[in-house]
Amino acid sequence: MKKNNDLIVDGVTAIGAIIGIIAIIIVMVFIMPWVAFWCAYLGGWIAKVTIGKYIVAGFKLFGIAISIDKIPLVAGFLGWFGSFFKRAINDPNSLIKNDK
Repeated sequence: MKKNNDLIVDGVTAIGAIIGIIAIIIVMVFIMPWVAFWCAYLGGWIAKVTIGKYIVAGFKLFGIAISIDKIPLVAGFLGWFGSFFKRAINDPNSLIKNDK
């Protein structure tokens, strides 16, 4: 039979786990896409400053008209949109096929 003190510790542990899960969900849903957008926006701004005219010319090859000022915004959007399609690899050996 468990002591009363053990039941309190188990309850506190369960509450802590629930709070931790809620915090992880908040970070993953709200904060990470925001960080992905601004990191990609910064990369787009650097690309605009350095090779912006070449990026615009490349878009024109595909029939997309974009001004050089919109490059950071497009890069930010692509970074934000791409952040929803990330996949984590838990086992680094899963990519290596060793059939020997």
